[in-house]
Amino acid sequence: MNTEKSINQEKQQKINRTLVLRLVRQEKLVSRAEIAKLSGLQRATITNIVKELIELGIVVENGLLSGDKGRRSIGIRINGEKFCVAGVMVTREYFGVSLIGLSGEIRETRYFKMEETDSVSESIRRITTEIHGMIEAHKQEFQTLAVGVAVPGPYKMDGDEVVFVTNLVGWDGSPISSLLQADFNIPVYIENDANAGAFAQLWNYEKSLSRKDMAYIVAGQGIGCGIISNGMLLKGALGIAGEIGHTTIDYCGPRCECGNYGCLEMYCSLLVFKKNIRTRLAKGEESCVREEYEKKGFLTQSMLKNAMEKGDSLVREEFDKMCEYLAVGIINVINQLNPELVIIGDSLAEIGGEYMLTKIKRKIQERVRPIIWDNLQIELNEIPENPILVGAAAIAAQRVFENPAEFIK
Repeated sequence: MNTEKSINQEKQQKINRTLVLRLVRQEKLVSRAEIAKLSGLQRATITNIVKELIELGIVVENGLLSGDKGRRSIGIRINGEKFCVAGVMVTREYFGVSLIGLSGEIRETRYFKMEETDSVSESIRRITTEIHGMIEAHKQEFQTLAVGVAVPGPYKMDGDEVVFVTNLVGWDGSPISSLLQADFNIPVYIENDANAGAFAQLWNYEKSLSRKDMAYIVAGQGIGCGIISNGMLLKGALGIAGEIGHTTIDYCGPRCECGNYGCLEMYCSLLVFKKNIRTRLAKGEESCVREEYEKKGFLTQSMLKNAMEKGDSLVREEFDKMCEYLAVGIINVINQLNPELVIIGDSLAEIGGEYMLTKIKRKIQERVRPIIWDNLQIELNEIPENPILVGAAAIAAQRVFENPAEFIK
């Protein structure tokens, strides 16, 4: 009985500590009295938690704030200068590494090409080498406490494996967490890229999203959906919820690598968009991307974005198809989950911008019931940095916030 009581107390302490740290990060600079007001916790509880966090160095006192009746109180803020986390995103073509302060400032970000000929272990070795290099370069400035990694495709939490990734040979079933953790003496946390992107939205806009049901659509090299329900990530029984890229939009369609037929991802993704344009260029059709494409031998995101802005007919025709298919996928999400907010991000959203948003909103409005449309917001991602990379780091930071004493040596 005493053991059970002790466990419950520890759990409650962790919840309270996390809540306080999230409020301090969210408010930037806040007094103890305001933390108590916002959290609903007793002043004595706040005093004890803040004292513990100051001793750990994870928060610091900073300046005076005006309070009720003209009283001034000491401000508390996250010590983002002293501690950071590493965020990593892995895609089919490249991986990115970023160091982000616990209060959200990005210290450094770099991107590296994925080599198609590398095995999983070779790719992991390259990724860990770059993470170590970045941490080492900044070790005199701040301490890196944990690493968050976003992987493409569904990630099975309890089995530590990437369940399925199209166009990334050899990664299916790989124990990614174990391979990465073997090279680090700080914790490594793995998450699906769409979930990381959704968590970044929650992390950056917690005040507005904490009670909302939201779907974050990853429209890039693959198609995925991160789901926020009542302020929490919805992962499903195995941690692989939201795989809209492998929902059927044509039951008579071609067989996908996942085993299904007519998957959304076979008709809509950055890879499909590029493939369709290359096919038409090979047939001799004209486009403003031809000269640069023939010079480089491949299509880049900036080439396609410029072509869209110029109104290139070939590129726009193919992009319109992407919008049509993606709208159908989002309609399925809306009808199944009834979110208040849908945010679209990643490569296709960056290429199409407001043009894409207008096309998709028009198609969705045509196909959903008026009561659903009237209570739905559809937006583009507004996080200036890569939201998947930010989300990977934020997931690591969230773990630090739960029990900072386990991380700070």
